[in-house]
Amino acid sequence: MTEPSIFSNLTRDTHGNVSALHGPYLLQSALQPIVRETSEGVLELEAIEGLVRASRDGVQIPPCELFSLIDEDDRPVVDSLCRSLHILNAGLLGRRDMTLLVNSQPGLFTSPHAIRQEIDRMRLAAHEAGMAPSRIAFEIRERPGDDLEALAPFARQLHEAGFLVAIDAYSATDHDLIRLSRLRPDFLKFDPIWMQRFTGNAAGIALMRVIVAQLEREGIHPIVPSVEAAAQVDRCREMGMPLMQGYLLGRPQIVPTSLNLDFPKAGDTARSATPISRLATPASRAPRTAPRFGRRFA
Repeated sequence: MTEPSIFSNLTRDTHGNVSALHGPYLLQSALQPIVRETSEGVLELEAIEGLVRASRDGVQIPPCELFSLIDEDDRPVVDSLCRSLHILNAGLLGRRDMTLLVNSQPGLFTSPHAIRQEIDRMRLAAHEAGMAPSRIAFEIRERPGDDLEALAPFARQLHEAGFLVAIDAYSATDHDLIRLSRLRPDFLKFDPIWMQRFTGNAAGIALMRVIVAQLEREGIHPIVPSVEAAAQVDRCREMGMPLMQGYLLGRPQIVPTSLNLDFPKAGDTARSATPISRLATPASRAPRTAPRFGRRFA
């Protein structure tokens, strides 16, 4: 019996935006910007992260609870389905110079067959979205009990297929150094709690500047997550301007998004001339304070 394609769960609206159904659950993509401040003080969109938003009968389900509500046998399918959603929706932005980070539960894909199948699904979704695999980073989130030696083949095969690899919660421990060596990530997210403690004084910031520079020399793009205050942006400047992500810079937006308006494409003079006082969000969301994009970030 032929296994049904997970893509049969996908639906498109009249504008091409993609959502999915799994049983009673509606799955949607929320895309959050990851930015870098240029030497001119302009925030540029370097990457986005795809985050799932689930609901049942119109009631929102916290992302951390979604997989606990799904049958264990269905979790790999739903995990894969979410990535396909994010890839297809990110492709609608038409930003060929932008990288998409997609989350994962890598412990769900450990056998050679499961790894090959998941990479094939991602390759198919990338083709449909018009995105090169080299613009899609699979974030390997290590959880308690995960076997690093079992995750390494997944990272290797992703690289061989042309995809990128990202890791999270990096805090420069001995184990993290082993992760760097075994997984060879292209993107790295610092652990936000460790970051806050480590950069609390001038010596820590100076050492972080060395760490950021070393990572970038090795071709690894460091990301500072959970940026929620202007003081954190100041620290990032002192550290050598790694990539930044957080509510101060932009909340996740359920597609369709305003990211192309919030962060105009390079050379788009018509949009660049439009002052943007804050990131545009759907009216149903709570207002927030944010910097002016396309202008100097004071």
